[in-house]
Amino acid sequence: MMMKTLLLGAAAGLVTVGVAQAADLPMTKAEPVEYVKVCNEFGEGFFYIPGTDTCLKLSGEVRADYRFQSNDGDPTTPGRDEDRTFFRTRAQVKWDARTATEYGTLRSFVSLNANVNSDKQTNDVTVDRAFIQFGGLTAGYAHTFFGIFDADYANNMYFSYYTSQSVVNLLAYTAVFGGGFSATLSVEDGHDHRGVIDGDFRSASGVIGNDFLNDSGYGGQRWPDIVGNLRIDQGWGEAAIFGAAHDVRSAAFDPTLIPVVLGENNAGSKWGYAFGAGVGVNLPFWAGGHVAVEGTYAKGATNYLGLNGIGEISDSIVTYNGDYGMKLGHGWGVTGEIGADITPAITANLFGTYVDWKQVHDDGLADFSPDLKAWGVGGNVWYTIVKGLKVALEVDYNHRKFNYDNNALDETDHYWNGGVRILRTF
Repeated sequence: MMMKTLLLGAAAGLVTVGVAQAADLPMTKAEPVEYVKVCNEFGEGFFYIPGTDTCLKLSGEVRADYRFQSNDGDPTTPGRDEDRTFFRTRAQVKWDARTATEYGTLRSFVSLNANVNSDKQTNDVTVDRAFIQFGGLTAGYAHTFFGIFDADYANNMYFSYYTSQSVVNLLAYTAVFGGGFSATLSVEDGHDHRGVIDGDFRSASGVIGNDFLNDSGYGGQRWPDIVGNLRIDQGWGEAAIFGAAHDVRSAAFDPTLIPVVLGENNAGSKWGYAFGAGVGVNLPFWAGGHVAVEGTYAKGATNYLGLNGIGEISDSIVTYNGDYGMKLGHGWGVTGEIGADITPAITANLFGTYVDWKQVHDDGLADFSPDLKAWGVGGNVWYTIVKGLKVALEVDYNHRKFNYDNNALDETDHYWNGGVRILRTF
């Protein structure tokens, strides 16, 4: 009995000591859980980044393209080495981050493309867009402020059209007025708006050369492109007028190819320019219905007509025939489309384009840079299988006429182009 009493007493003492020690320990709480909260301020899909007042939207797409072309679109390189069918897969991811501040919305946007081409040597990851917006300021890599068609319409997949299509490094300010009116002044990297400069040189002995030290024919940049627009956005659609100034500055001549008689090793610079107007109208009697048309005139600025990389079309020809000088090419183009929802699941678009570019050959030399007249028409149909998954079919026809000073070199190129796209957006 005595042993049992002693054991019970010892146990009670240990419990008492344990409780007293526990009372002296600091109290701890579970870490608060940060739940993702929906952000309704900037539209569907935004959520707050935990611990911040910044709203983020993640989105993207995966597209699989299966394309055909009756030839490669370049009449100067026919042959059995040309591909007639093409495969391409693209993955695109977008981050759109916005913060409400006392001075307006602060936004940053990034879009990356990862491409897998038929020729795996050309696989790449590229920056599609990367810019900052605050108030009326836009800074970074964004779509040029010249034109509206390519940025707001252009519901094509493979069709080549003749209007401005550039994404460029820029610094722009947009002033917004009442009634949907706005005006933008944009300073844009001239490198992103360059075509090429062609040389046409002949010495007294009749030797001809046409090479610069720089393959593009352009020298270093002195001035950026200056782009401006005035536009209106309302319920019926949108319209704008726009213009750009572009510095055309040739590179140094290759002294091993160009005669010493040229003297100073440059041909100077000239200002090129472009201007145009565009309008897009919503069709109230048809769901998704719209018509959009844009026209542009350019001198010494093929980029603003979407002519980069087509044949031997150039911004300027530097000539020498006893004297030398720079002659700017000039031309105009028009592009448009009409589209509508045939049913809630089917959308159709028709489009067309035309361009007329003249190289200005008046130096008395047989020139190897052509004038160009080109046009194209096409259409596509999109079918929504389920939300976020579409399949599309597109077919277009293109005709191009290259006219040289030496008529024996004239070329006509016409081809069919099109394909199928499977598109998953999220």
